[in-house]
Amino acid sequence: MFYIYTKEKIAKVKFTVNLTAEEVKQFMGNNLFLDYPELNKEDYVIVKDEVFKYPTYDNTTNFIREMSKEELIEEGIEIQLEPGEIIRDKKLIKVPKPEKNEKYLIWDREKGIWEYDSKKEKEDYFQLVDTLKAEALEYGFDYQGHRQRLRIKDLIYMEISIKSLEISKKKFNKNFKSTWYFHDNFGMTMSIEDLEDMMFSGTMFIQSIFNTEHYFKTEIEPKDLTKEEFKNKINELHNLVMKKVGGKE
Repeated sequence: MFYIYTKEKIAKVKFTVNLTAEEVKQFMGNNLFLDYPELNKEDYVIVKDEVFKYPTYDNTTNFIREMSKEELIEEGIEIQLEPGEIIRDKKLIKVPKPEKNEKYLIWDREKGIWEYDSKKEKEDYFQLVDTLKAEALEYGFDYQGHRQRLRIKDLIYMEISIKSLEISKKKFNKNFKSTWYFHDNFGMTMSIEDLEDMMFSGTMFIQSIFNTEHYFKTEIEPKDLTKEEFKNKINELHNLVMKKVGGKE
């Protein structure tokens, strides 16, 4: 299929020839203008097979191509604008995106401006902080190289172990020790003081988790907070309070 276009800004199909190149040679003597002797071949462009929606003649290449967005606008042809694009005085203008998180940038086509959904950003950020807090509480903390969980039942078991050793000391007037098993099944022999230190450190660690939540929700602007950053802040606050009171970390 051959399309013969006019050499105009808004190019038009003058006529078509529904033959293959081989058939044009065979039946038309390789002359597409055979049936139009009055036309000057130099005034037209031949295009094979390709169909254009908005054809225009490009005099720099002497070929037919699709109109650009700018050309369509100049000709008053309605186009689909991308986010950030507006038309002003028949000119295509691109409004730059604000240097903010693209996830919350919304293009208002009617107003022709970028809007930022700071409310949604804050909601998502708080949800992220809550998730990281929950994960930290679920994990517990590392005490002398071993993972110790800090669920209510874990704290109760610590209290029971301490109370049992206190009763034994009172009953037999002797300092006993018991074996405490961590999450990794490692057993550590502990005295009353050792268990108290671990329990105190654990409860302070829990407080450090909530202090970290408060820090990120009240002192830091919403951002892509990582688990590592949240964890490091917990450890920083926990170490500070333990050094202050002189306890074991």
